[in-house]
Amino acid sequence: MAIRYDRAPIKAKRTDEGFIKDTPVLTRTGVFVYRNADGSERREYRPPEEVFKADSLALYAGIPITNGHPGKVTSANAANHTIGAVLTPARQDGDNLIADIVIHNVAAVNAGNKELSVGYELDLDETPGITPNGERYDAVQRNIVPNHLAIVSRGRAGNARLNMDGDEEAVINDGDVVMTKLRLDNGIEYDAAPEVIQAYNKLKQDQAETVAAKDKAEARADSAEADLKQLQAEQDKFKQDALTVARERLKLEAVAKAHNVEFKQDSADREIKIGVIKSIRGDSLNMDGKSDDYVAAAFDMAIVAHEEAAKAKAVAGQRQDMADGKAEAGMSAAEARAKMIAGNQEGK
Repeated sequence: MAIRYDRAPIKAKRTDEGFIKDTPVLTRTGVFVYRNADGSERREYRPPEEVFKADSLALYAGIPITNGHPGKVTSANAANHTIGAVLTPARQDGDNLIADIVIHNVAAVNAGNKELSVGYELDLDETPGITPNGERYDAVQRNIVPNHLAIVSRGRAGNARLNMDGDEEAVINDGDVVMTKLRLDNGIEYDAAPEVIQAYNKLKQDQAETVAAKDKAEARADSAEADLKQLQAEQDKFKQDALTVARERLKLEAVAKAHNVEFKQDSADREIKIGVIKSIRGDSLNMDGKSDDYVAAAFDMAIVAHEEAAKAKAVAGQRQDMADGKAEAGMSAAEARAKMIAGNQEGK
């Protein structure tokens, strides 16, 4: 159910006790223009059958009069806000709705607040149309339930006036102010005027934009830190790769020297490997047109073959030495001495 605060004109008289009594116009039928929380306008039609519905008229009797709109008045807060009361049920006066009222605490009126504004709840029928007078509307107000009557400071010119001691004439606005529910982040709801909600929403939007800017700045900082770490990792990898390449080059050069392959400091690895391959397998080997991968594989195979051949030769030598040792073990001392002398003479 929506809440409306509806201003209307009053005509007042002071009693001997200083109270103010009047039978003012509280509201009227017709189209009312409301301002939404986002600043847009909405036209709502208050038809006679809703304004003058018997159930609604009866509910005006006894509602409190307040100094300004405190939100919805209940038994829990009425003592803090009530300065008077509506004395009778409302009744029709042409297109207007009137009722008898009394204001006990007249401080607000003496301070210059001489307009009336009804605060009420209603059901909004979101069906647009055209009134019998040809006015366009966006929705229809139904099931009007008055809550309080507020003394307010100003409004537009209306169709009734308050006459107070001749020079205190005041015009009461017959326009409305839309009160909307304002929900805070903690879940608590308040009735608030559109401009309050607009300011609150603007504040939340500014806060959200500030947080977004902060998050964006932190994201940029995190990204820069990540880029720095990646660059450092790439530099470390480059250093490691360079060290690995240098070690592999030294090993290759050592192999080349072991096979009497000549090279220069600026000789390419491919050139040195081909030289080693030819040294092991023969100078007639042609490696023209072969890929670097082919040359590398051929080099590895040549080295392995050379090492295996060297191992085989060493084993054969060991076996021969063992055979010679066994033969010598079967000779007499004189035969062994003669063989040694012969070997020494052959070595000269």
